[in-house]
Amino acid sequence: MKNILQTSISQEQNSHHSQNISPYNRLLSVVKDLACVRTIEEIIEIVRLAARDLTNADGVTFVLRDGECCHYVDENAIGPLWKGMRFPLKSCISGWAMLNKQAAVIEDIYQDARIPLDAYKVTFVKSLVMVPIRVSDPLGAIGAYWSTPHRATPEEIELLEILTDTTAVAISNVQLFQKLTNQNALKDKFIAMLAHELRNPVAPISNGVQLLKLKLGETGAVGETVLMMQHQIKHLSKLIDELLDISSITYGKISLNLEKFNLVDLVRQSLNAHAQAIKRSNLTVVEDLPNTPVWAYVDSTRFFQVFGNLLDNALKFSKPDGMIIWVDLSFIPGENGSGSVAVLSVKDSGIGIDPTMLPELFEPFTQADRSLDRSRGGLGLGLSVVKSLVELHGGNVEASSRGINLGAEFKVTLPVCEEITALDNDLEILEAAKKSLKILVIEDNEDSAVSLKAVLEYFGHEVSIAKNGISGVETAREFEPHVIICDIGLPGMDGFAVAQELSKDSKFSRSILIALTGYGGQEDKELALKSGFKCHLTKPVDFEILTAEIDRYFDGVLSS
Repeated sequence: MKNILQTSISQEQNSHHSQNISPYNRLLSVVKDLACVRTIEEIIEIVRLAARDLTNADGVTFVLRDGECCHYVDENAIGPLWKGMRFPLKSCISGWAMLNKQAAVIEDIYQDARIPLDAYKVTFVKSLVMVPIRVSDPLGAIGAYWSTPHRATPEEIELLEILTDTTAVAISNVQLFQKLTNQNALKDKFIAMLAHELRNPVAPISNGVQLLKLKLGETGAVGETVLMMQHQIKHLSKLIDELLDISSITYGKISLNLEKFNLVDLVRQSLNAHAQAIKRSNLTVVEDLPNTPVWAYVDSTRFFQVFGNLLDNALKFSKPDGMIIWVDLSFIPGENGSGSVAVLSVKDSGIGIDPTMLPELFEPFTQADRSLDRSRGGLGLGLSVVKSLVELHGGNVEASSRGINLGAEFKVTLPVCEEITALDNDLEILEAAKKSLKILVIEDNEDSAVSLKAVLEYFGHEVSIAKNGISGVETAREFEPHVIICDIGLPGMDGFAVAQELSKDSKFSRSILIALTGYGGQEDKELALKSGFKCHLTKPVDFEILTAEIDRYFDGVLSS
């Protein structure tokens, strides 16, 4: 048995010496590795291997303090030691090293009163060194063991002490990283909840303002005031959405719903949606769009967000004195019929960008406007969101500027469909006469429900309200609505459960279920669609968007 053990030891030592790496070069490699770790498990794996290499020991253990116990977390040895076991601090040598804040160097374990011999008799250990991890307030210890009597050299002790010091720093870094990660997770939850809580009061205000606009028009002092209020509500909603988006993008929680779209149509639709903002800014937009379709697989909602952010950026940083913004969309064919791209350019002649800002322009919370008055507002998230969304589409975005007061240009490049087909002009477009629909609003916020009902009734629809999920299902079965607009955060029975319950009933197979909620995260949207909702809208809702979704009901009726 002794010969087998000696042979094993000899093989282990030869393996270590054959690497021809000096101890200090090996230690430098360990320091570099530990600088990159993110978990305690990674530290343990690196250190348990390195400790044995550095000391030519027959075994090492990695010990962590666990309250009043020593936890022998891992080991690397020619025979089993105490992996996974816990011992009281005062009953083991690793505990002694931690309590006394110094290394224990023992040449003969049978001659040292600090050693619990019963625990060592079943092992190969004859000599050892135990060094605490961080002397001031030990986190644990690293032990090196030999199967033959061995007096640890000053160099071996020094190497272990450097290793434990480096390990202590690595553990502190990991603990800090994990603390920041946890804080980020809590921050994301807080932001999501904050967005929901902000949307609840903003939604009825938005509904009321839109109703005032419909009834009072857009002229005169009152009309202009209503338009101003609507503009500020949209701005607030955009800030809420950007906060949620940047958090979702950071943690990879955004997915795209890619469909084949004509980019020319999407650009025109987005320009129409920004018509009021363009008019209010006293700016002129010059379009240069292809006469033929440019097809690409995009998430239309996210495309509108990308183009809208770039257009808003141009409006924000252009002086309201009749200056021009150029919007250009071009098709660039690839070589041999592949690799074709579309390039969307938004160019302005505004305040320009300091060249030193360009490298960091797409980073979160970066602001080109660094003046004390913060006159142009914003959180510095719009361009960061643009970059992330464009890259999710397989494209890229770049910014350029000749300098301050010389304007700026943003170019988005997106892959396009290789097979380009023309629009079928012979298709008959069916339109239904807008008749009164039966619409059920399931909403526990009374202000939101009443104001939404008022707007829908203004358009001639018959509207009923239910204040919770259970009564919503009951009302739906009695009322048999064409459209059901349902909140998610309902008491008793939430909106997801409502959608699942109604989706089981064939009576509602031709009804459209719309989620209208303050929960606007990507996971919320995906869960809403899985639950049976046809679409997911966040509060406050723009009634042009809501009526567009309701119009889909007509499309479904006609196509069937």
